Amino acid sequence: MRYALLVILGLFMIPDLAQSQNRFDALRFSTQYPAGDAFTLSSGGSSSASFTGYGSALLNPATLGMAKSSSFNIGLGLRDISEDATYLGTTSSYDDSQTAFTNVGFVYAFPTVQGSLVFGGGYNQIADFNRAYRLNAFNDRSSITDLFFDNDFYFDTAFNAFAIEEDDFGVFPIFRDGLDTNFFGVDQTATVTESGQLGEFTASIATEFVEGLYVGAMLGIPVGSYSYKRDFLERDTQGFYGPIDTFIDGEPFTIPAPDNVILQERIDADITGFSARIGAIYRFIPQLSLGISYSLPTQYNIEESYSVFIQTSYEQGGSESDELRGETSYKVKTPSRLNFGIATHDLPVNITASVERVGNSSIQFRDFGDLGLEVAENDAIREDFKDVYNLRFGATLNISDVVQPSVGYAYLPAVSRSSNNDTQFVSGGVRIGVNQNLSLDFGLQYAFFDDEQTVYEFFDYQAADGSFQAESVRTSADRFHAVIGVNFRF
Repeated sequence: MRYALLVILGLFMIPDLAQSQNRFDALRFSTQYPAGDAFTLSSGGSSSASFTGYGSALLNPATLGMAKSSSFNIGLGLRDISEDATYLGTTSSYDDSQTAFTNVGFVYAFPTVQGSLVFGGGYNQIADFNRAYRLNAFNDRSSITDLFFDNDFYFDTAFNAFAIEEDDFGVFPIFRDGLDTNFFGVDQTATVTESGQLGEFTASIATEFVEGLYVGAMLGIPVGSYSYKRDFLERDTQGFYGPIDTFIDGEPFTIPAPDNVILQERIDADITGFSARIGAIYRFIPQLSLGISYSLPTQYNIEESYSVFIQTSYEQGGSESDELRGETSYKVKTPSRLNFGIATHDLPVNITASVERVGNSSIQFRDFGDLGLEVAENDAIREDFKDVYNLRFGATLNISDVVQPSVGYAYLPAVSRSSNNDTQFVSGGVRIGVNQNLSLDFGLQYAFFDDEQTVYEFFDYQAADGSFQAESVRTSADRFHAVIGVNFRF
């Protein structure tokens, strides 16, 4: 009866970590970083009231109307993430790098007698999902096999892999040697990596509607991919867990001594959607302009596949394993964005700044497949997520047509009320004019933030009150994003 009770408690109290999505998955796909072409990125992605390249249209499509010539641009980016992870008092470092195209686009300025009419199209990266950290510590209070035991998503796979054992006295995790005995501890090592990026294929149009007033619109098709990998290894390096002499079906039986248990999890997701933005800029005087733009909520379609592999190896040699594979699909409605910007023009140092209100409390799951879970997660989003104001600043030295350095800063406050993971971006770069029509752009962005994540949850055997605890990891992340681009004017 006790074993059955523990399993039932686990089903209701522990979330389905690998299969069921939660509010932080929805937030991941809804977050946008300061990005775009190299020159836009180097100024902090703050150009919502001036034209710096096709990337500035991501903040405000009306900036296209300020383009003085037609152009084509392309960029390649290298992202590197390095994280220090503290788990059970032990800190480990890990890093990962990804290379991808960040932007390709064109701007065509139609000849006009007065004013402007500009059309643009292309692809721009708007977010990436790079994370990488490693855990390495001795755990004397829980095992990840406790998660397998108390979670119906993992239970069958772990049971078939003999990470959960059964004898005539009940069912128990392999490193517990029965639920009523003391837990001696295991060595745990894990590597977690996340990768992928989200970008938009867009088409935009802008015009100087009346003198000094620019209006623009953009339609986009966001596309992206996301990949999650977790390799988790538990080892009995100190020989705490010997063979278990017991009875199965009334006959004496010896369960061999476990050496290690391996968990490998994979999640791959494809993301598609449809987006729309509108914007306006008013140039009060030749040296000053103000901009406003609005991005409608976007609905992403997420097609996801996942796999779980569990293997138990024994001290005497040999192993048992099992694997689970599946697919699911759902939708995420992202928040609207309202952006206000200011910019100076034709000065030795031109300043850009913007503030962006993001209505994160309106993020929603849709077509979740389980209405009860969908309602619960959407309620959790409204309770936990708050609307935030993202701040971005930039400055460009404008005293030479040959070399134009720029710097930028962006601040993205934490969205969740339960976390304090504000993200800050410091950027810089330079535009080098090769000739009258060709320039090279270099941009470097550095982001840093702290985070805390749940590694797994487990039943608290010591408390014996039906409660669960979580093993958590605190990370400190440093992320570099370097972009090199070519801009050709015609």
